[in-house]
Amino acid sequence: MPESLKKFQSTKLSEKDINDFKKELHNAYLEFLKANNEFYKINQKYKQKQVSKKEVAKVVEIKKQKGKAFKLILKEKKFKENLKFISKVNKNLSTKNSSIVFEKSKEELIEAKKIYKEFLASVKEMGRGAELDQLNDIAIKAENIKFKYNFDLPYVLNDVSFEIKKGEYVTVIGHNGSGKSTLSKLLIGALQPESGHLSLFGNYVTIDTLDQARRFLGIVFQNPDNQFIGSSVEADIAFGLENKRVEPKLMHDQIYQAAKKVGMENFLDKEPLMLSGGQKQRVAIASVLALSPEILIFDEATSMLDPKGNREVKEIMVDLRDNMGKTVISITHDMDEILNADKVIVMNKGQMVKFGTPEEVLKEKEFLRSIKLDVPFLSLVEEALEKEGIKIKHSNTMDELVSQIC
Repeated sequence: MPESLKKFQSTKLSEKDINDFKKELHNAYLEFLKANNEFYKINQKYKQKQVSKKEVAKVVEIKKQKGKAFKLILKEKKFKENLKFISKVNKNLSTKNSSIVFEKSKEELIEAKKIYKEFLASVKEMGRGAELDQLNDIAIKAENIKFKYNFDLPYVLNDVSFEIKKGEYVTVIGHNGSGKSTLSKLLIGALQPESGHLSLFGNYVTIDTLDQARRFLGIVFQNPDNQFIGSSVEADIAFGLENKRVEPKLMHDQIYQAAKKVGMENFLDKEPLMLSGGQKQRVAIASVLALSPEILIFDEATSMLDPKGNREVKEIMVDLRDNMGKTVISITHDMDEILNADKVIVMNKGQMVKFGTPEEVLKEKEFLRSIKLDVPFLSLVEEALEKEGIKIKHSNTMDELVSQIC
């Protein structure tokens, strides 16, 4: 292998370098915007003779420093130099080099072009596409979240706090108006809390970090018809990948793998009209999985499905946790679903009134009924058996209950 190629491989830039650049650029851009806003505010105060020239001069100096730092990052040349280096290596290869060397050099050139193209795009976007690191194993942490839709209305969420660990399956239950749907909107960034903090894998979610934080998340909504965008299953799954600027030649395999995970790999050429509600919902899940989120939120995702479709989607939720290591949050009215979960959040009148395992929550059946919630069919059977004097342990599935009785 030529020394020049070896040298390039030892110094070449990677996806991590471009992501670090995006984060640096985005932070500098935000600092520059904040400095501009502070300058505007103090300038207005100066016009009204509320501050001195000296105070204005301090803000002006900060604005200049932030602007200089921002412009310096925009002038970054290492990605262009990286491309020039491997281009020169390719150009200087001779017929004496083996086909393996030619192929390897060509691969490096393609990768360098891709990284440079991403650099140019990130400059246009001011680094918004940066991916945040997972700083810890707490997938979602809510701290004293408060929210109301209008200042003169009561809180829809009032001092809600909880932690969901990576890889957990958590259901959120509550009667209509309990705040569970508002909670899902806050989790995906469609709403911002009035007070309190939300963090994903240790990263605080703010207006400034919202775009990056959303990359951890995928959401499946209630109505499968409202989520189908493409003219076919394949086109629908491809939609998110196209927005993510995934190369077309890589897209087909990602689409197939996502469809396979939900059992829809043989339906890629089908139109939405040819699919059942459950199949459409599986396509919606595949569209989310294609983007590789760590956290999947299901917002009443089974409520409009027939029993077969309902069962299929619930089985996929369990599979996402057990076999794919995903964190699953399901906002649901389906009390039977909570038996599959690791933890259950019970909402009532904007407050989290219970948070525990399904067994812990179902011990308080009368409390659940007092806040207008049903109990799972399995629990009703256990309750009826106890009234008949048949003592049994709590079961998580009907099969477990049957085996105890028989």
